[in-house]
Amino acid sequence: MLYIRLHLVNLWRFMKNTLYKSNQLIDIVKRVPLDRIFLTTKELHYTYNDIVKLSNQFKSENPSFIGRKCAVISDDRESLALYLPVFDSIFHTILLLPKDAVEYEGIFLKSAEIDYLIHLSAGLVSRIVAVSKVQVEHANESSTYILATSGTSGVPKLASYSLDTLVATAKSDINQGKNFTWGLTYDINRFAGLQVYLQSISSGSTLVIPSISATMTELITLFSRKSVNSLSGTPSFWRKLLMAPSHGALQLKRITLGGEISDQSVLSALSQRYSSAVIVHIYASTEAGVGFVVKDKKEGFPVSFLAHKPDLECQLKITNGNLWIKSTKGCSKYINGNLDIDSEGFLNTGDMVKIEGERVIFLGRQSGAINVGGNKVMPEKVESILEHHPSVAMAKVFSKTNPVLGSIVACEVVVEDSFKCLSLAAVKRDIFSFCKLHLESFEVPVLLKRVDSISINATGKKARN
Repeated sequence: MLYIRLHLVNLWRFMKNTLYKSNQLIDIVKRVPLDRIFLTTKELHYTYNDIVKLSNQFKSENPSFIGRKCAVISDDRESLALYLPVFDSIFHTILLLPKDAVEYEGIFLKSAEIDYLIHLSAGLVSRIVAVSKVQVEHANESSTYILATSGTSGVPKLASYSLDTLVATAKSDINQGKNFTWGLTYDINRFAGLQVYLQSISSGSTLVIPSISATMTELITLFSRKSVNSLSGTPSFWRKLLMAPSHGALQLKRITLGGEISDQSVLSALSQRYSSAVIVHIYASTEAGVGFVVKDKKEGFPVSFLAHKPDLECQLKITNGNLWIKSTKGCSKYINGNLDIDSEGFLNTGDMVKIEGERVIFLGRQSGAINVGGNKVMPEKVESILEHHPSVAMAKVFSKTNPVLGSIVACEVVVEDSFKCLSLAAVKRDIFSFCKLHLESFEVPVLLKRVDSISINATGKKARN
């Protein structure tokens, strides 16, 4: 009997610490030892027990919200981080409104048939507005999340996800999770930030949240003081971090890149600086979800990923230079607009790629190509070449109108500190010569401007017009 009892105890522990599916986020929270730190900011911290108490209180005070649809907009990251499990436990649908898309708020609320709009600020619910007079209660079998796409022209699309799909790729060993402290560099109301947030909760880790207005130096100081060892960001974020003199204070053991092309220069720089860290770049999008992960510290992905195996959770193919993906982790539908899906169920990612030997290399977004006299120039490709030059820390490529060619290629570059003693003319001459060796003549930038910094937007990507 003692053997059987011990076996059952061990089996329960195994089930508790391995892949766990739940209909509600609060159930995932309750798996974690409740005295463990859930999240911390510069001045405050909250335990997992604090979240459970907050959920119970909100639910008891607002029984009429059960099964309804809500939209949430937050003035800061920590307020949304606190209340997301709370809202998940009571609302059927949660629309996460990004602050930079506030002009489309009315369209979003109508498209998603939202009942209540909730405003968060300073760790509190500051305002609740009833949006719809006709409210329908839905069975809350599995929470539905609605996310706005980024990088699109016109009205952003809304993608719908179930909670189970969103947490499907998250590691869920809470014994191992206590050894990881995640730093948040994205907004939680975007797909990438939500993935980091859910990974932290699913594994019972601690999430460190900086102020939205924090400078890179302030962010590094906070992450270092709070012993952050796991960090996810765009390649542009990582370039900015590596340019900060204090970046060496971070002791990282897990580095994730996503959202933009991870070229070899940034992968090699991270590998050299954080030699003991596991470095991966993830292909994911709001529409496709988490597609695939590359762990070999090389740009692009192996050609073997294109192998046709219907039983795989993620399948890839290239059609006319475009990458298409079919994934079980993608969104279930668009609330407004349509997905570009072919007859086989593959989604057009809009990313241009090419095969080089045993590698598939990303070239850039098809929609972002610059037309130079009838030739297509991919800004990301030119940026990659520029950022391989030893004097360039970061580059942004864009088009300038030209009466003869239609457009010409222009760029801004941040110069490495060790090269700032050189004249602008000398820097330009050397960079242009380098580009001519590695690019077609129509791809070589015609205009070059040296700048102190290159802006990144709310999604962590280079801000492009």
